[in-house]
Amino acid sequence: MTGKLQAFEVIFDGDDVDVFKSGDVIRGYVKLVLRDAKSDVRGIKISFKGKAHTHWSEGSGDNRRSYSGYETYFKEKLVCWGKSKQDVHATKLTLESGEHRFPFSFQIPNKPLPFPFESYHGWIRYKVSCKIDRPWKFDHRTERLFTVIGIPIDLNTMPSARYPVRDQSSQTVCCLCCASGPVLTKASTDKSAYVPGESIFVSGTVENNSSRDIIDLTAKLVQMVVYFSTSGHTERRSETMVKVKAPGCGGGQVALMDWSPLLVPPIPPTGPQGCSIIRIEYYVLFEGDITNTPFDAEVRLPVTIGTIPLHQPLYQPSYADPSAVVLNQPSSNASAPPLPPPCYEVAMGGPQEIPSKSGYDYTFGKLMYAPQYPTYNLPASAPTWDPAYPPQQGDTAYPPSGPGYPPVN
Repeated sequence: MTGKLQAFEVIFDGDDVDVFKSGDVIRGYVKLVLRDAKSDVRGIKISFKGKAHTHWSEGSGDNRRSYSGYETYFKEKLVCWGKSKQDVHATKLTLESGEHRFPFSFQIPNKPLPFPFESYHGWIRYKVSCKIDRPWKFDHRTERLFTVIGIPIDLNTMPSARYPVRDQSSQTVCCLCCASGPVLTKASTDKSAYVPGESIFVSGTVENNSSRDIIDLTAKLVQMVVYFSTSGHTERRSETMVKVKAPGCGGGQVALMDWSPLLVPPIPPTGPQGCSIIRIEYYVLFEGDITNTPFDAEVRLPVTIGTIPLHQPLYQPSYADPSAVVLNQPSSNASAPPLPPPCYEVAMGGPQEIPSKSGYDYTFGKLMYAPQYPTYNLPASAPTWDPAYPPQQGDTAYPPSGPGYPPVN
């Protein structure tokens, strides 16, 4: 950068780690490097903000309408050096050439806060903003975003987490006004809840009783986000996180996907809890692409993405071989082996440029950022139960029906 200002950045203590949780004290310093002395400075100001924002438009021309929503979780301003704008005795101060460091500390409010999130139509951000306050001139600014660990989602507190989600559908394919046999689609996941770094195993069949070909089978983990405005309007957007394919089949045949894994990437958990203007949901979409038709044979299987994985392994159904050695017998949490701690990985898609606030032409450098999410390195193992004989309500290992348990079709 040309001019007197050679470096202007926020640096956190502890090897510059930028992942925190509610109640943590953020400590660090503002680093400032000047080629020449600056004699037009009133002070060095820093602010900490936690906010959420949604925004989208609908229609066109005179019928175009814009919607937005806002939430603020915390906001605090500090003076690192010099005087505040409200100080009637404030005078211009001089910063000599060379490197300067201005320490700061800030405690994140000890209250439930949502995980950060970035998308085109909305975001949840935690930001440090610093400015060189110059009376009657443009202020120099720098910004840095950081991650706050949101409300944990412990899969062990969910009664249905370890049990499969399954569904089926039937469609009739019409050709020249003559209906052929139905296309029957069935699919199941091995569980109903996962964490990033874990694999979702998907099993499904498409029984093709039509004369059309099934080009291929696809299983996708889909993120569906609902955005809310202050006026009560909503916007829904879906995006595929990861997918896997399997071969299709011809007419009168059956196509099979046999426990194909979908590795959950670093993504935000279901929720986010603590935010009322953004809601994130996930489902596995299993579909067969029917040739020369505008629709697919499909089944949607809702799943939960959490932040703390299951302690207990998968259940053993009652129809399993009773003489076999049960390696995945459920055990109490107290006797379960300790889980490895998560690492915090950058969200899929990597860092993106975050535009500075409009009119701040003196912002130092580009602001590149991606949230970080807890991710586990867990061994991948397909379920032991046979998808042709899914657990039923009569199985001794299957939970009773009721709130929190999956329906039995």
